[in-house]
Amino acid sequence: MTKKNKKLVFHLNMLGHGPSNPILLRINLFPEFTKVDFGYSTTELYDNGGWIKIAPDTFIENVAYKERYTMTKAVGITVAPELRNFESKKDWQYFSLYFPPIPQKDCVLSIVEVENGTPNDFNYYNVDMKMGEGVEIL
Repeated sequence: MTKKNKKLVFHLNMLGHGPSNPILLRINLFPEFTKVDFGYSTTELYDNGGWIKIAPDTFIENVAYKERYTMTKAVGITVAPELRNFESKKDWQYFSLYFPPIPQKDCVLSIVEVENGTPNDFNYYNVDMKMGEGVEIL
């Protein structure tokens, strides 16, 4: 199914490929850009909750066609090599990544911070995007 030139939001609440990855909350498809929203809670692994950052070459990929869209902006998260240190094991962070607009048609996406990365990298595979499941924003 195809929906063109609409503002669509997809509520996902999807975990990444590692146990300490942020939750993929939403993907927003707009004619001008694609926005991906995340929520992150610190873990017990580090004394002060650790840190957070995103790689500057993070991308979205259409799995079937291998089309890549590289991140254009990050809001609420520092871009590597900078990082944000947390102050406690109970800290949290919401953040958004922006990409060029992707075609508004059914597809499977991957969101990749680091190719062949470790479980600590923010990678999300096989995100099923059915345009009929998107909520139109008026």
